[in-house]
Amino acid sequence: MRTAHWVTVVACIAGLTWAAPAQAGRRPFIWTFDTEIVPKGDVELEQWLWARSRAPSAPDRPSVYWIWWGPVIGLSQHLELAIPFQVRANQTDTQLESFEADFRYRLFPRGDDGAFQPLVRAVWHQAINTPEPSRVDVDLVGSYQWDNGLRTTVDLGAQVGFPSLRGDDGPTRILGTYSVGVAYPVIEDELQVSLESFGEFGLKDANQDPHLFVGPSVAWTFGRMWITAGTLFGLTAVAPETPRFMPRLIWAVAL
Repeated sequence: MRTAHWVTVVACIAGLTWAAPAQAGRRPFIWTFDTEIVPKGDVELEQWLWARSRAPSAPDRPSVYWIWWGPVIGLSQHLELAIPFQVRANQTDTQLESFEADFRYRLFPRGDDGAFQPLVRAVWHQAINTPEPSRVDVDLVGSYQWDNGLRTTVDLGAQVGFPSLRGDDGPTRILGTYSVGVAYPVIEDELQVSLESFGEFGLKDANQDPHLFVGPSVAWTFGRMWITAGTLFGLTAVAPETPRFMPRLIWAVAL
């Protein structure tokens, strides 16, 4: 009986150990998309809390806050799908802003340990209660990781809005985005610190001012959860309408 009891205990511990690692969808940056994806057949619940503060040259424009929430599903060792909704709020109003279907395709399969990893992201953004049109987002993402754990990621994107889909007049809107992040592991597989920059500019609309942000973040993985938090600081010298701050908190749990 005693032997059988210890066999049972060891089996339970082994089962917990097998289930414990949280390798799903970890991301060291708050704005730059990375190339890690959720394993095939896994589901991760992910939430973003973020904001854009007032701009120095536009004091009448209120700060805006968002909640992004949705499941992230590993469809294969190359492909994951996020299906989030976003809630937008300011001092006077809170509304359901949008739904999305967010596909992220990793060119090399998950588990490939090559230093360079590319990823393609394609999103359908269905606008609901917002003056912005429904749009398609596309990102090309590449990451490179050195033997000491230092990681660099570059994310080049475009957002193409279609006012005609809502019966509105006006031309197609195209916004270009770019971001670069550098992350370093303070504690391997657990704690990372990073620095990143994010920019956006109008590719078709001459009235779209360019914006540039830089800032730090911290990413912590524990058990089956991960958290990334930080803030970007707007460089108003680039454009006076740039918001002063864009903080973001991202957390996720692998089911």
